[in-house]
Amino acid sequence: MNRMQRKFMPWLLSSVCLFQAMISIAQCPVNIGFEAGNFNYWQCGIGNISRTGEITVIPSTPSPGRHTLNDVSTPQVMDPYGDFPINCPNGSGYSIRLGNKETKNQAEQVSYTFNIPDNDNNYSIIYNYAVVFQNPNHEEFEQPKFTANVFDVSNDKYIGCSSFSYTASANLPGFKLSILSDSNVYYKPWTPVTIKLSGYAGRTIRLEFTTNDCTRGGHFGYAYLDVNENCSSPISGNTACGSSSSQLLTAPFGFSGYRWFNADFSKIVGKEITLPLFPIPQQGTVFAVEITPYPDQGCIDTVYTTIAYSSEELELKLPNTVIKSCVSTPFDLTSKFITTGSTPGLRLSYFTDPGLNYYIPAPKQIIKSGTYYIKAENKEGCTTMKPITIQVDGLPDFTVTDPAPVTRPATINLLEAIKGSTGGLVISYWEDRLTTRPLSNPHSINLNGTYYIKATTIGGCAVINAVTVVINEAIISPPNAFSPNKDGIHDEWEIPLLSLYPECTVAIYNRLGQLLIKTVGYPKPWDGKINGIDQPVATYYYVIKPGPNLPPIGGTVTIIR
Repeated sequence: MNRMQRKFMPWLLSSVCLFQAMISIAQCPVNIGFEAGNFNYWQCGIGNISRTGEITVIPSTPSPGRHTLNDVSTPQVMDPYGDFPINCPNGSGYSIRLGNKETKNQAEQVSYTFNIPDNDNNYSIIYNYAVVFQNPNHEEFEQPKFTANVFDVSNDKYIGCSSFSYTASANLPGFKLSILSDSNVYYKPWTPVTIKLSGYAGRTIRLEFTTNDCTRGGHFGYAYLDVNENCSSPISGNTACGSSSSQLLTAPFGFSGYRWFNADFSKIVGKEITLPLFPIPQQGTVFAVEITPYPDQGCIDTVYTTIAYSSEELELKLPNTVIKSCVSTPFDLTSKFITTGSTPGLRLSYFTDPGLNYYIPAPKQIIKSGTYYIKAENKEGCTTMKPITIQVDGLPDFTVTDPAPVTRPATINLLEAIKGSTGGLVISYWEDRLTTRPLSNPHSINLNGTYYIKATTIGGCAVINAVTVVINEAIISPPNAFSPNKDGIHDEWEIPLLSLYPECTVAIYNRLGQLLIKTVGYPKPWDGKINGIDQPVATYYYVIKPGPNLPPIGGTVTIIR
């Protein structure tokens, strides 16, 4: 027993009787995986590390910032140094962070004490951890550290291959230098450890996890933790349901190697994380899988499962067509519509491969096209797995160019502003950038302004580009004479293009400056009459204002008879 362990022992042992009274002998101890959303049944502790490396920790309630409960969120929250999910990718709803990035000679601990059932000699627990350290290059005893211990309370000794510690260093196995920080930070993403407790039936076991900063108080260390909530056997899929014709046994994820055996170990029947069974074996058939951890990540363990049957039907319904999505709006594999029509109450998990080796830690944030796999398990333990294909479109390669200016009455066709192919895109035209006012005449724009062209892929990715339309005003040149003599030639003062300006005003004056006519718009050309009376041959003056913001046009027109 090392110095730190002896220091912890008095207050840790004082809690054993309390926990023995509270923990049932169900498959897993109550809330060992924090799935109640709290620290119930866990003993928390806070303290300090001295300049010489002595850790002093006292029992406490969960300390804010030092014992932090993290629930699964969308979007997935990532560690600021390692950019890995702060929630364990084992499908659970909660994980914890032990410690923080403050530098105050701090130390933190959590522990859990439980009894293994008297009749269970094949007991296993899998816990998962991730670690983040600053590496100050001090002496080893001065460095930030993470320690994981499994203590056999009944025999007063630690279980060696499941107990270890990491001291901050530049060459720790499995650790990576953070590229998100210039503070010499190393991290290790989520790693599972199997605790082999075969032959420990009836004994009391304690899990202990401790973090500490450097002894000089200038550098931090913290860890993330979670425990799988399946202790009797971490193998899933051992129950065949209803009319199933096949079965898929699945070992716990994250280990270096797997070897499946028949009941008497006379034959290796598989070497992957999953073991497909067809036809379904007889009820009571036993299979075992040997799981080999990565170096220094726990013990080689063998776990068992027994084939069972249930009359419950298990149906997993998934869309049989490719689902379209956009890279700018990640697709949510957990959306209810994905499994509409399936058996109610299924527990779902998500993978990138049919062998179920690679768990998706953030199934609500799918941003890559591909075939994904959904595993469903009902309350009887029956499992099935089906694929689903997601096509995640990138943003369309879509550009526009401002059209060349034209002069009224010419118009602009916005289709001619688009550059490149529009194959597979839905094109729409809008008056505003928010695309709330559609353009009714995109092929014939006759007003200056900025317009918006939207290109949308089948998956919903959209790009909106603005185009500026310049339409020069028509040149209004009224004739300087007309002859209202009813010969059918120039009988009216027709003003070309003025009909383009329905809000124009036209005023006509005699030589004395008296207003003779004033119209809003020019609905009917002047026929040389005022109130039905022919006006004499003379020169008249006019002022035409095409629009409120356009300059007036003035000149003379002569009546000739």
